[in-house]
Amino acid sequence: MKKIYIIIFSVLIIPVLVSTVNAQTLDVDVHVGDLKDIEESKYKASGVTIVRNAEGELISVVKVDASRYLDDPIIDEYLTTAPTATLIKKGMLGTDAVSHYRIVVGYMNPDCSEILFDVPGFNDKCDWYQSVFSTLFMIADEEVEHTIFRGLNHNFIVKSGYDITTYWDVFTRD
Repeated sequence: MKKIYIIIFSVLIIPVLVSTVNAQTLDVDVHVGDLKDIEESKYKASGVTIVRNAEGELISVVKVDASRYLDDPIIDEYLTTAPTATLIKKGMLGTDAVSHYRIVVGYMNPDCSEILFDVPGFNDKCDWYQSVFSTLFMIADEEVEHTIFRGLNHNFIVKSGYDITTYWDVFTRD
């Protein structure tokens, strides 16, 4: 009788242990390329995205905090030289020099797409929708696009003809 209990216990506990070990070794991190965790960086960035339909009516407002950033001097160069980056305020916070920049990024979705993508939501070239789950701040440098800030964990729907404007606020400390 004791052997039966040991066999039953072994049959029940081994699959649980194996599945726990596999779950702990599963790599579920999304592809972020060269982006690093922003928590310990000199940057804090957040964006507010305003989505309007083709008639200009407000559809949604979504806030995102950047969780990843590109660890490259190109960010500082962009913030200080790009005409789209506006220095809002500069000052001292304790012993740190802090700067607040605002960048407005606009994008108008075309009424009709040239390509019918093989993803959910693209049923027709002129009547499509897309579910957005991350907000990226990208810049082009010598015809190479760089993602410099990325925020996740939000969701909104974009349809053909929608106007999207994101107001990025970037804080740096030296």
